[in-house]
Amino acid sequence: MAANFTFTSYGPEATAALSDAIATAKGSDPLAPVTVVVPSNLVGVAARRSLATGPGVAEAVGLVAVRFETLLGLARLLAGTALASDQRRRVSDPIVGAAVRTTLADSADLLRPVAHHPATERALVRVHREMRELDDPTLDTVAATGAQAHEVVRLHRLIRDRLAERFIDEVDLHRAAASIGHEDPLLDELGTLILHIPGRTPASGLALLAALSDTRPLTVIAARTGDDAADQPLNHLVERLGGNPPSDPPGPVASDLAVHSVADPDEEARVAVREVVAAAATGTPFTRMAIVHPGGERYARLLHQHLRSADVPFNGAASRRLDESLSGRILLALRDLDDNDFSRAAVMALISSGAVVSADGTAVPATAWERVARNAGVVAGPDQWRSRLGQVMSDQEQRRDDLASQGAEPGRIDAVDKKIRQAHDLLGFVEELIVNVNTDPTPSDWPGLANWATGLLDRYLGSAADRTDWPDHEVEAHTRVRDLLTGLARLATIEPRPGAGAFRRAVVDGLDHDLEREGRFGDGVLVGGFGVLTGIDLDNIVIVGLAEGTTPSRRRDDPLLPDSSRLLTGGALTVRTDRMADLHHSVLAALAAAQHRRVLVFPRGDLGRKNEWVPSRWLLDQAEAELGFRPSPTELESLDQPWFSTSPSFVGSLERLTSPADEQEYALAELLRERYRGLPVDTSERRTTDPVLNRGIDLVRGRQQPVLTRFDGNLAGAAVPSPADGRTVLSATRLQTWVRCPHAYLMEHVLRVGVAHEPQDDEGITAIDRGTLAHQVLDRFIGENLDNNSLPAPDAAWSRAQRQRLAEICNEELALAEARGLTGRALLWRRDSERLRRHLESFLVDDHAWRAQNHTTPAAVEMSFGLDGTDPLVHVLPDGRSLRFRGRIDRVDRGTDGAIHVIDYKTGGMGPYKKISEATPDDHGQYLQLPIYGLAARAAIATPDTEVHGQYWFVTDTGVHIGHPLTEAVLARFDTVLTTIINGIEQGLFPARPPKSPRYGIGCDYCNPDGMGTDPVAASWQDKRIDPALEPYRRLIGDLDEVATIVVSLEDDDA
Repeated sequence: MAANFTFTSYGPEATAALSDAIATAKGSDPLAPVTVVVPSNLVGVAARRSLATGPGVAEAVGLVAVRFETLLGLARLLAGTALASDQRRRVSDPIVGAAVRTTLADSADLLRPVAHHPATERALVRVHREMRELDDPTLDTVAATGAQAHEVVRLHRLIRDRLAERFIDEVDLHRAAASIGHEDPLLDELGTLILHIPGRTPASGLALLAALSDTRPLTVIAARTGDDAADQPLNHLVERLGGNPPSDPPGPVASDLAVHSVADPDEEARVAVREVVAAAATGTPFTRMAIVHPGGERYARLLHQHLRSADVPFNGAASRRLDESLSGRILLALRDLDDNDFSRAAVMALISSGAVVSADGTAVPATAWERVARNAGVVAGPDQWRSRLGQVMSDQEQRRDDLASQGAEPGRIDAVDKKIRQAHDLLGFVEELIVNVNTDPTPSDWPGLANWATGLLDRYLGSAADRTDWPDHEVEAHTRVRDLLTGLARLATIEPRPGAGAFRRAVVDGLDHDLEREGRFGDGVLVGGFGVLTGIDLDNIVIVGLAEGTTPSRRRDDPLLPDSSRLLTGGALTVRTDRMADLHHSVLAALAAAQHRRVLVFPRGDLGRKNEWVPSRWLLDQAEAELGFRPSPTELESLDQPWFSTSPSFVGSLERLTSPADEQEYALAELLRERYRGLPVDTSERRTTDPVLNRGIDLVRGRQQPVLTRFDGNLAGAAVPSPADGRTVLSATRLQTWVRCPHAYLMEHVLRVGVAHEPQDDEGITAIDRGTLAHQVLDRFIGENLDNNSLPAPDAAWSRAQRQRLAEICNEELALAEARGLTGRALLWRRDSERLRRHLESFLVDDHAWRAQNHTTPAAVEMSFGLDGTDPLVHVLPDGRSLRFRGRIDRVDRGTDGAIHVIDYKTGGMGPYKKISEATPDDHGQYLQLPIYGLAARAAIATPDTEVHGQYWFVTDTGVHIGHPLTEAVLARFDTVLTTIINGIEQGLFPARPPKSPRYGIGCDYCNPDGMGTDPVAASWQDKRIDPALEPYRRLIGDLDEVATIVVSLEDDDA
């Protein structure tokens, strides 16, 4: 029998037509069964609620015995009898994926070069599901269109046959349901069938509907949009069921129209929330409103973010995917460990969640372990974890023994023991991780791989008792992840040996799904893609993303089965124009869903991506319906219509804001209005009631001042620790930091904000490590000869045996550097190590010449003061303040005349030190080591009137010496410099002064924390430097502005 058709529009008219159809089907019998076939479960829930709360059928006969089913749900119900004895299971995407992989591996021909590519697998899964609707003659027609189409059809048939023995899919269900007999009692239970607002329906689904219409009364509520292309799938269904689509178009949408032109998608989300809040203020319930978007994570996240900020309840598809859940991230992190060679970054990504537990079930100390691994220089590889953490433990054990022998305080020894335990525990964790991830033997079948992955989750996320404090949505996501792995274990019947690569892809694909709904349908504003409103009846809707290129988006031809082949299937396979029409249908259905107000919003661009966009053609359709002519994008922007508004920016929208979305927008808009009325911000009530605003205004104003303020470096009156407090032990580098950049001193030494440097496998040994290595060799060599009393006379050369011993020490230290992973690539290390050997051999020649010229002999190496239990150097300034210094002098020589020669080895270039001389001993305060070291050496081994010389010895730069004697003039200058520095620190002067031209990319980390450059900071310094409070500082640095560089100090420990 022919179906009965009711043609209507989407929205309230469709709901009313459904109400009438149910009432007609029930007649006078409230218990008469009626089955409503809906396009989605969401439409079914929405329809039932609308019918139950509105006039019509609910008042007449009620909704008892009315069931709502999707077409697939109906097929499952009806196919139960036909498939009762069928042992096959429902197919799923992972199962189809396994069949595709196996078929490609066994039978790919033309596609063999790309058979193992994940994109090929995913594309063939999609095309196979589409082709399931085609019969064999149509498949033959497609195969005849070309070699690639022939290959795809051949592979599809192989996949189909591989699955048919054990699995059934939607097509099988539709066909089985269509085959049930006319007298089947299930049909009586269904009662009258009502097909509500059907859309594009697959061929097997159409066949099922046609079969049902022959056995039962079928009423079709056919909702039209008025666009021929968008309504084509509906017209095809109507014709298949024996009807004739009407020629007259549906009536226009009657709701009020508003169009907003805004700057970018973020502003779109703000406007959408403002519209919702404004409507709620006039009495529209949140449950009667919706915001729809083009889909994708970006719009969902923006809308959810702004709705939460405005405290507006909402529901819809979650903006987070399963792979963003805690369990999903952990599973992916475990998967990536081996591929990333157990890199430090990969291991830390695993444990940084805070949920990973150690073997005893306690939470791992992620922060402490990250610090241990970073300081150890671990980059990647199990061998690095073992060798470098092992070296850390060895070094710390030696440090503990040294402290114990020195009688150090128990607290210092306990701190070292803690570092040893942390390194030991971290290494144990990583060793276990390596074993667990790289199981032996490695499973290769689906059950083994799934059990392996499940075991990893259980090991590192603990038992259910360990997850009692997890949020509910994370507990639910954990269950879904475990269910995913359980499902993958069932793929063995299709793909016996998938391999690790296929397992990883299946996990990634399985996790690439949205989490369950955000909120519950009916609670708050509905948020979702365009299609979510098809068949739903609301009061107000807001559509965002209506820019050309986004709605509609650009669509490419299918790489496996292009439109030229698809067009020969008579519509059974969709082409690009079909997909465009389906999207247009969803947009038009969404527009028709609004009874009272429809709001269209489009972004003119994307400020972050520097894109410019024009309004969507579908938005212009709505404008044309209002205007009577089609405006161009330029004409649209210049419209003077009550339903159109444009905003140049966020601030521009605030200027005309009448319905703020949240308290922040209200406050900003109020301030703008006060500003336009000429009221100074200081008279605003918010100046005294809003502490955040108050501080912000003070900050901006402070930074605009021509003098230093507390917002850019003037902390006068603050409790800044004084270096002359009698307790603080200083280093030369610490005070030099204030000279080069006072802001860096504040951050590093007052606020204790350190700079975390990323360990990396350098191509070669770094300059710092090379310098440290040279120091260690020379310290050991000179120290041994001091201890053995075997130093040569001032005019004597080093003996052959001594030169041989230097080579031995050098080889030992080079080997230790290799063990610590400091040497880079082997080829470059051979070059660098040989170069260092030559420099150290040359050192003995230079040393002979130095001793002979100055009549000196080494008296001490690694002379410590203020370190390792030794007393600090106490230096009294002319004004009576005293400073306590610490340091470690590389070498101290004594001349035959009793003079002291303090030597500081340098392994870099001499360029930055060229200006150091007796006339400019500190080069504008940059270098304070030689006076401090000289005074410390004299205090330790000589008398106050002993002559002292300080020298930088450039070991790798032809043995050059740069230095000066510690004359009265030099020490007076030293006191002046120290007084200026200490006064500046005590006065709270900490302006940021970045180097103008950082050498080789070296700059001030504190002036450039984001790596985006220091131009704004440098400009601020140029403005602020005229502050009279900085006069002593400017006098100290002199012309240093033009030549400021950062010089890495190797000898001071500023920890």
